[in-house]
Amino acid sequence: MDTTDWDDVAEGSPGTEWWETTENGLGVVTAWAAGTANVRKTPTADLTRSVSVSGPGPGGIVRTWTEPFTEADRETVNEAIEYYLGDAGIPLPPRGWTWLIRRPPAVGNDRHLWAHLNRQIALHASSAPHPAEIAQILRSSMATLYAEPE
Repeated sequence: MDTTDWDDVAEGSPGTEWWETTENGLGVVTAWAAGTANVRKTPTADLTRSVSVSGPGPGGIVRTWTEPFTEADRETVNEAIEYYLGDAGIPLPPRGWTWLIRRPPAVGNDRHLWAHLNRQIALHASSAPHPAEIAQILRSSMATLYAEPE
């Protein structure tokens, strides 16, 4: 199975057949490993997002509150993803998109998918895996998940 060509990915919407990847290096590597036919993109919508922040309150008690997701937050997320993909030797996707992957036929929901992929990494990766090693495990795992049943 070919990996994803970011320039050829069509737009789509999340739903029962298309799941958002996690917004980190592992999630975007999974989209790359899934192949162009199994990936869609939707514009990133940061204006309505918020983040939870924790810090010391009166009397030293830790309190948690929400703040708007800022441009600085977006830049931090993008840089972390790009750093991870760079280490993995994977072409960087364009910014401004949320990546979706098609539901593999044998996987019931996205939690099962991530559990399966994490299990594959635990079984096949070295004790301190490099992103390039993880990318190849994900590539093999996604190819197996999308393979036509015989």
